[in-house]
Amino acid sequence: MAKVDTAFIKPFVEGTKETLKTLCEFTAVPGKPFLKKNSPPPNVDIAGVIGLASKTFSGSITIAFPEQVFVKIMSKMLGENYTEINKEIEDGAAELLNIIFGHGKRVLNATGHQIEKAIPTIVRGKSLQLTSMTKAEVVVLPFEIEVGIFYIEVAIDEGVKSE
Repeated sequence: MAKVDTAFIKPFVEGTKETLKTLCEFTAVPGKPFLKKNSPPPNVDIAGVIGLASKTFSGSITIAFPEQVFVKIMSKMLGENYTEINKEIEDGAAELLNIIFGHGKRVLNATGHQIEKAIPTIVRGKSLQLTSMTKAEVVVLPFEIEVGIFYIEVAIDEGVKSE
C-alpha cells in the first residue's frame, strides 16, 4: 500500500467536518481511509469532482453520496424536505465540494502548494462507478453522519513539473 500523505489529506478532512457542521448541523465523523483499488467502489448516486492543478502536481478531489444521504443533507441545508435528487438540489454537491476545496486550497497554498482555482463538475446516476481523472491511487475517505455515509476521494499525481 502506498504511503498516504496525511498532511495533504488533513485540510480536506477538516474542511469536510467544518462545512457539514456549519451548513447542515451534521457532525461528520471521518472513518478509516482506504485505497479504492483495494476495495469495491462505494455505492453512490451523485458526485461532485474538481480537478486539482499546481506547478508540482495534478489530481482530483471528489465528494460522493448515496441518494438518501444526499437528499437528507440538502433538506437540512436548504430547509426544505427532499426525497429524491432533482435539478433543484443537484448543484448542492458542487457547492459543498467547492467550500471543502476552498478550505483545503487555502491551507495547502499557505504551505507552498500553489493550487489553482477550479470549477466542480456534477455526475449523477444510479450506482455510479467513479474513476479518477489521474493515474494516481485514489484515497477514499468515508465520513459518517447521523443519516448515513458519504465519501471524499483524493487522487494526486506527484512530480508534475511546469517549465
